Amino acid sequence: MSEGEALRLQRHRDRLLAALQVQDRAALEQAKQDVLQATCLPPGSPALRRALRELSWRMAGLRLPRRPMP
Repeated sequence: MSEGEALRLQRHRDRLLAALQVQDRAALEQAKQDVLQATCLPPGSPALRRALRELSWRMAGLRLPRRPMP
């Protein structure tokens, strides 16, 4: 995977984690959609495609609680 691809993957991961940390539902949903769209873009390297696929599977289970944690 090239450095640019690694940075792209890291940005997606960082956005997901940031949305979880601040418990922002809209940001989490948008970050999830962006990862899914990235998996459908013109293919990058096989390593990038595999990493995006793995990230999309992991993020599928990310959910915020109905009520914010105190």
